[in-house]
Order: sequence, then structure tokens, then C-alpha cells
Amino acid sequence: MCGKAAVSHLSWAEVYAYASSLTRPNAMPPDPESRINISPSRLRRKSEPDSMVWETLPVIYSGEDADLPGEAIWPFIPAYSEGRLPMNRDGRLISTANARLRTKGTPFARTFMGAWSREFRVLVLVSWFYEFDSRVKPQVPYAVFPTDAPFWMMAGLARQTVLPDGSHHLTTAIITVDPNEVLQSVGHHRSPALLRDPDEARTWLSGSPQEALALLRPYENQTMGVEPVPMGIKIPGNQAVELPASIIRRD
Repeated sequence: MCGKAAVSHLSWAEVYAYASSLTRPNAMPPDPESRINISPSRLRRKSEPDSMVWETLPVIYSGEDADLPGEAIWPFIPAYSEGRLPMNRDGRLISTANARLRTKGTPFARTFMGAWSREFRVLVLVSWFYEFDSRVKPQVPYAVFPTDAPFWMMAGLARQTVLPDGSHHLTTAIITVDPNEVLQSVGHHRSPALLRDPDEARTWLSGSPQEALALLRPYENQTMGVEPVPMGIKIPGNQAVELPASIIRRD
């Protein structure tokens, strides 16, 4: 899965320079805010449904004349939850941060099939993401970064929602697939669906469903780096974590 990520000094100019197959719009929004510890949106107090901390990730989605940059609330907000984090009948939160690729039946769970059917696909952009070694207690966190690219381009599904305050927002889920050997080596059983180059980014946004599905597979081992990071990264929203130099120098 992908439950934490970092956006570190990303600029839209850098994104479009690297993802050169995309059509750049004439005007750009402000660059994404740098945050080394992004978790899915959450309640400050579980007993208070309105005590929300809304978290966003930078995304690119197809427009009529260009591939448009923006910010999407993470996680995906389905229609039935009416602009709030989804809950089951017992009042427990349902995780929609990740859309797991299925091997049988429909490609995704019912929650995400509307977005898939409408081909509302997005690129989710992060500098690196975090995974946790489930083989040990407490779980050791690792930063996972590309060794041959300035940032990760993840395959995502999206939906527009209206929050209780009436504001309209894009929301997203990161697609997950089987892990490669690198992620297995740090005790993880899922991986974000990572796109390998600008041509794959273009295909994910505008290719046919069959072409898009073909991109959802484990990432290459040789171009993925991992590095253990301090336990403080586990605290949602904690930006005061001293990361190793091997991570910091990617800024």
C-alpha cells in the first residue's frame, strides 16, 4: 500500500520538463507546498466528524486542451459519503487512500469503479513515499525513492466531491499492485503503481483502458532506492523529522 508520502521542493516547471510527453497549460498554479510527512486526511478527534485535517497531493489530469496541474484531497471520497471520509455501518472509517488492483473480476473494488469507468485517471506526484516493515515490532519506516528520476509518478483514480462547507475538490486514490523484490526486502506486501517514464504518464492519462491496465505492474528493482528513516515519521503531520542525508540531498 501507500500510506505516507513526501513532496519536497517540487515545481510544476520541473514536472512538465521531465514529463515532456504531457501538454503543458498556458498558466500554472503555485508550486506544491513542501511537506516531508503527508498522510491521508484524518479526524483530529474521532468523536467529532467535523474535526478534519484535509491533506492533499499534487496531481495532473487531462483537460480539453492540456494536461492540468492541481491538488487532490487524499484519500478518494466516494459519492455515498457526501464529502466526508467514508464509514461503514458500524461507524468505522473505511480506508480509500489506495485502490488495489484485482486479478479477478472487475479491476477495482466497487468504490473505485465509477472513476475507472469514466476514465478519470490522474498522475499523483510525490518525491518519495514511505513503507513500514511489517515483520518487526515496532515497524521500521523506510523512505522509497527513484534513483533515475526526480520524483515518482503514481497511477491514481480521481473523483470530484463537494465538502460540507460547499467547496468543490478533486479527490484521489493511489492504485496499488504487487511489490517488487526491493519492497519485499523491507517487509512490504503492496506497492504503489509507479509509472516508469513520460510516455507511460501520457498513456495512463489518455490511453485506452486496456493500455492503462498494462502499466499497472511491479516496478523495476534496479531503479528503486530504500533508506530507513526515524520513527517520528509515523506521527501524522510531523514535519520536524531529521531525514538521512541520502534523502535530503534529493531536494
